[in-house]
Amino acid sequence: MSLRASTQRAMSLASAILIFTFLSFISISSSVAAGPQGPSCGTYKVQKDEIIAGQLFPKGTYRVNSIGISCAKVLGNKGIFAQFLKLSDHDQLPKPWKYLSGAVGAPKFSSGPGVGFRVQWLSP
Repeated sequence: MSLRASTQRAMSLASAILIFTFLSFISISSSVAAGPQGPSCGTYKVQKDEIIAGQLFPKGTYRVNSIGISCAKVLGNKGIFAQFLKLSDHDQLPKPWKYLSGAVGAPKFSSGPGVGFRVQWLSP
């Protein structure tokens, strides 16, 4: 193999590695930016505009995802999300729950490390 052919092959290999590394970085960055998202629990219909922890949750359908907590505990008429919706506008969340105001993406609620849920508005 000539020196020129070896150089071209090495440059092609280096380019492929660089592209692969760049694409891997983009994939990892976008998944981290969105934050952890557990399995979808399904949807929940909010009947009227509500305020939870000072945040407006407009009337509509929301997709709910949980992490570290069962969907059954989050959804339903007696689920945690329904309890939050029943609070008065200025009530604080029951301990140990917190609204993660700095979280990226859909609104998130957490009761501790690795335990919580997020709700994402889908439609009116």
